[in-house]
Amino acid sequence: MISLADLSLYLNKLMFFDPKLDVEKVDPYMTNGLMIKGSDQIENIGFAVSASVELFKLAKQNNCQVVIVHHSFNLPKTNNYDYIFQERFAYLIKNNLSLFAYHFLLDAHPEIGNNVSILKTIGATPDKPFLHHGNPWGYTGIFHRPRPVSDLKKILSSYFSPRSVYYDFGSQSVKKVVAVSGKGAPLASSMSDLINDKVDLYITGEVHEWNRELFREAGINFIAGGHYHTEMFGIKALLEKLKKDLPQITPLWLDLTNEV
Repeated sequence: MISLADLSLYLNKLMFFDPKLDVEKVDPYMTNGLMIKGSDQIENIGFAVSASVELFKLAKQNNCQVVIVHHSFNLPKTNNYDYIFQERFAYLIKNNLSLFAYHFLLDAHPEIGNNVSILKTIGATPDKPFLHHGNPWGYTGIFHRPRPVSDLKKILSSYFSPRSVYYDFGSQSVKKVVAVSGKGAPLASSMSDLINDKVDLYITGEVHEWNRELFREAGINFIAGGHYHTEMFGIKALLEKLKKDLPQITPLWLDLTNEV
């Protein structure tokens, strides 16, 4: 068992990896830290990708005192709290459940982030942060020995959504790869940077209609593995980290799979 205060202190020390990053400026609409305070004594912690009432019910069924997610839920823009927000907020308060969420920080984290974890899974060495919309949401990885793109697709197929999209428009031998999980497809204005940086493979969660022809013309391979599936990596890595560092708690994976 651990106190909520000690758990919060541990998570803040782990997750806020760069004091120079203005996290609230980079990610003003999603939570990075403790959102709702519940029970003071923690034994079971549930981990999942996205917050919802259905997830909170699953946490309660598993006797969790804390839920840690990648996506929390947005605060209303005004003080006119809408029905969905009220129901989510009320369920947590009524059931004395704490909610932690790490949005930007779990994408960008250099040790357990979504994108670093994707790169490690395919055997790439994380190299440096990758700027998406001007901020380091993603990560670049390199292969010291080029890998066939077919091998990487085979590895990722067991992790990614059955609705994944694959565009084989680039070299069949991959040296440099970029991972930007979730809604990380590049803007048209970013394609020249990918070409100039000699990126062979771009991995993200969602695909836009215009991505196919942009990547065809750029001659770069592209994989959209599902928003949910590409963002299981970081939260599962965080689960394993807590299991190792905090043996006094029981971490539980709360599976609420979404194929999108």
